Amino acid sequence: MDSLATVRRIENIQPRSSPFPRRQEIVATIRENKMVSFAFLSRQFRLVPPSTLHFDLKQLAKAGLVQKMGSTRGVVYSLKTP
Repeated sequence: MDSLATVRRIENIQPRSSPFPRRQEIVATIRENKMVSFAFLSRQFRLVPPSTLHFDLKQLAKAGLVQKMGSTRGVVYSLKTP
């Protein structure tokens, strides 16, 4: 999926459920790096507590923007393709 389609999908979300700025930054980081680990994201967002970052990733996956691949320590995140 190209980044333009992802941006359009983010823009088409209703205002009430639009991603918070931090979540938009998470999506942008994943878009730039294709696949990222939780450790990578936590280094990029040092001021965000790990529990909040996990929650944001879960909400982005629930919204269909991010895909979680793997389990336990081998988890990586990428943009979800249609």
